[in-house]
Amino acid sequence: MLGLPLAMARFNYRLARLPPQLIEDVAIVRLPEESALRLGYERILIDCDRAAAHLLHDESATTRACRLRDQTAPARVTRALELRRVEQHEEAIDAAEAELLRGHRERFLHRLREHISQSHTER
Repeated sequence: MLGLPLAMARFNYRLARLPPQLIEDVAIVRLPEESALRLGYERILIDCDRAAAHLLHDESATTRACRLRDQTAPARVTRALELRRVEQHEEAIDAAEAELLRGHRERFLHRLREHISQSHTER
């Protein structure tokens, strides 16, 4: 009973999937593999194909989602490692800046105490 409606829905999904696929084939592939825009766009395609695979029982959507996920895995790992390196660098800079500020504060407080003690001895 659901055979024909599901077949029509799969056909409609495949038609609807053509423009995003064309955009990927023409424009997105020109971006670096680790580009956030490219990875995000490919993630959307994977999610759409997974949804179609689940809702429409579409094996070709399952295959496309798995293939694109496997294809983009190295770039996603590279991107994640790069983001982690940037975070670690920022944390190191933050720690160095905090240490620098701590040193300035200690010198300021030391000079302030000296100034206060000198003003008390002058009285």
